[in-house]
Amino acid sequence: MHELILVRHGESEHHVGDLTGGWTDSSLTDRGRRQAARLGRALASIEYDRGSLLFSSDLLRARGTADTISEFTGIRPEFRAELRESNNGAARNKTIAQAESLELPMTEPALEWVPYPDAESWKQMSLRVMGFMDELVTRAPEETAIAVSHGNAMVAIVHWWLNLGEEHWSRISFDFDPASITKLTVNRWGEKVISSLNDTSHLRGL
Repeated sequence: MHELILVRHGESEHHVGDLTGGWTDSSLTDRGRRQAARLGRALASIEYDRGSLLFSSDLLRARGTADTISEFTGIRPEFRAELRESNNGAARNKTIAQAESLELPMTEPALEWVPYPDAESWKQMSLRVMGFMDELVTRAPEETAIAVSHGNAMVAIVHWWLNLGEEHWSRISFDFDPASITKLTVNRWGEKVISSLNDTSHLRGL
């Protein structure tokens, strides 16, 4: 895969309400839908290879974003649970205050800490996402792929792209704003590059 375009979903209801994120299945807000349209126009301006693919988390906020991107690019999305945000278990659909009351004591190593009952650790989330990325490479060895996902999952994808080992996962992170675009490419020397990170220039004036 010579180019991977990461897209974080647009603003969703839990961003403006008092709900947790994770597997809380909130829809895009009106602003989030406008952001998705801006994303679609920005991505439609890119020249894609014939076999370019569009993958998305199957959570509503990502699905809505991917469907809008598809309308502009003509690339049909494939929805995959592996691209979901971290599973927040018992905190799903809870308010932030309710989630805080459910939080489990911190354990070591931190990567294996499960923050809520029935949730997953950062390591479990990372391995889930990275397993999908390994599969994607076999399906699209030369093509451009677009992946619509979530903040924590996208951190794991960049870790995977740069081949950062587990010892770096809790020390190196990245910020991704709603409806941002991140481009990961391979340069002429075969090196994996972050060509752009958390680009929101297409959202100016929104």
